[in-house]
Amino acid sequence: MKKYFLLLPALFWGVNIWGQSYVDITGANRFSSTRALDDFNNLKNIIKEDEALIENIKGSMYYNEIFQESKIIFKGNPIKEKAFLRYNSYKDEIEIGKNSNQKKATIALTKDLNVEALIGNELFKAFPLNPKKENEISYLIQIYSNDNLRIYIQKSKKFVDEKPAPSGIGGFLPARFDNRIRLFYTSKLVTNPKEIKTNKKSIINLFPDEEAELKKFISNKKIKIKDHNDVLYVVENFKRN
Repeated sequence: MKKYFLLLPALFWGVNIWGQSYVDITGANRFSSTRALDDFNNLKNIIKEDEALIENIKGSMYYNEIFQESKIIFKGNPIKEKAFLRYNSYKDEIEIGKNSNQKKATIALTKDLNVEALIGNELFKAFPLNPKKENEISYLIQIYSNDNLRIYIQKSKKFVDEKPAPSGIGGFLPARFDNRIRLFYTSKLVTNPKEIKTNKKSIINLFPDEEAELKKFISNKKIKIKDHNDVLYVVENFKRN
């Protein structure tokens, strides 16, 4: 299995990286005091990977392996300098590249509640998902929003180790990365993201004052709640009827 080595955290403020002026993610041009330095302490990590081991794993750690021209947002303020980012779904990290042609990543953005990243048309924001471990935060992507409800998707990858093949085949099934999709929501009453299970009861919790109408909508449309796509279909279309 791939091993990860987290090296020294680095703080950069107008640092010349890769021979060019890179993203001033301390926001030094935008914030007049040294508070920006404190806020962005440990914002960038240098990472090292064992590539030989990765090559033996079926699948990818990414849903999209291409570094895309992106925006980093600090406390609601977009940083104007260009950034090339991609999301590592297995490690739950946003990796920083020089350009869209780069294949390997050596730098990752440290998760911070004040930092968002717009990669393509996906807005990544970090949230504490475990009430018992508020210091542990994970990236969610906002995919739906109205006056009262916001829905987020978590697109992660699960590592499955190699195992013996079924009886009669012989050999081993290779290690692999499996897709794992989860949905979360926040509302005026639910400020910390809460998971949406793929069942009718969980969807009804999104519209507690309209339970009867929602049940009727699901019944009339003959919707079977089997995965996250069914949940999204109900949320996006219920109010239109």
